[in-house]
Amino acid sequence: MKKLVLLCMCFSFAYMNAAETEIGKEKVAMSDGIALYSGNPENILDKKDIFFEITGGLTASLLDIKRDADNDGVADKDDKCPDTPAGVAVDKTGCPIDKDIDGVADYRDECPDVAGSATLNGCPDRDKDEIADAKDRCPDIAGPAALKGCPDVDKDGVADIDDTCPNTTAGYKVNASGCPLDNDNDGVANEQDLCPDTAGPLSLKGCADTDGDGVTDNNDRCPNEKGNIIDKGCPTIAPVDVKKIADIAGKLFFENASAELKMSSYAQLDYLVIILKRYNATDLQIGGHTDNIGGDIDNINLSQQRAESVKTYLISKGIPETRLTALGFGDGKPIANNKTASGRAKNRRVELVTTYK
Repeated sequence: MKKLVLLCMCFSFAYMNAAETEIGKEKVAMSDGIALYSGNPENILDKKDIFFEITGGLTASLLDIKRDADNDGVADKDDKCPDTPAGVAVDKTGCPIDKDIDGVADYRDECPDVAGSATLNGCPDRDKDEIADAKDRCPDIAGPAALKGCPDVDKDGVADIDDTCPNTTAGYKVNASGCPLDNDNDGVANEQDLCPDTAGPLSLKGCADTDGDGVTDNNDRCPNEKGNIIDKGCPTIAPVDVKKIADIAGKLFFENASAELKMSSYAQLDYLVIILKRYNATDLQIGGHTDNIGGDIDNINLSQQRAESVKTYLISKGIPETRLTALGFGDGKPIANNKTASGRAKNRRVELVTTYK
């Protein structure tokens, strides 16, 4: 606390003759017998003067004078908060008013009528998730700030209060309602649906089975005709047709040491085309074979060329190339003894095998 000291002037008076008045820095005669001196009278008066001196002083303390540094109306000596910002309402102690007594002054308190925490600017947080209740969509259940304080049990990014499917499997993509995406609306989530763009039952993992044969359309070579799983959803080739195909294979002949088909073979192949078109999902493997006359490489080449000749003819009659496979086996798979002419003749053959890929 500052102390202000006032020292009064010291005055010396002396009796003197007015005629002897001398005006100067040290002595002034005010009237007969009285003079006013400043300074030390011992240095001023001469022996003729009759001197008397009155010296006085005044010391005054300003301890009781009121000062208010922050201009809040409370003297500094009584002010417990002497640095209150200008314009802030204070109580009788000079501190900012805090109606809810939460330690956050009203002028800084976003919730001045309800006690809260300083970290939330004086607002309460019942669920302790660091989001003020006034801004928390779920003030009684903790949740992340990204979801405005609401929990998300299945971690799909949709708050539980908005989630129609709150138990979605982790990793599934969801819509705005929190339910797994289902492009074909068949009730099977895209992540589980083997046919996400075509509706189908859950039992078939979301895939359709148009002909009801137990083979889903996406795997069914004959989706509009009942078949079986072994034949990829297509009907099994009738035994009579299986026998006809085998007969046809045994009636295909080539020019001697050549891959050129004999004219008699064409009628047989035309009949084969009719069968293949009847079972339009059936694939055909064409295997060429030779006897053991000649070198191995030459025989393999010849057998491959003969198989290719059959394939080329079938393609020319409208059978898709994708359904046909030509393989040359040379003399590697004989069905008869190559030591006899009749045996060698049987080994020079074409085999036709139907399959479903």
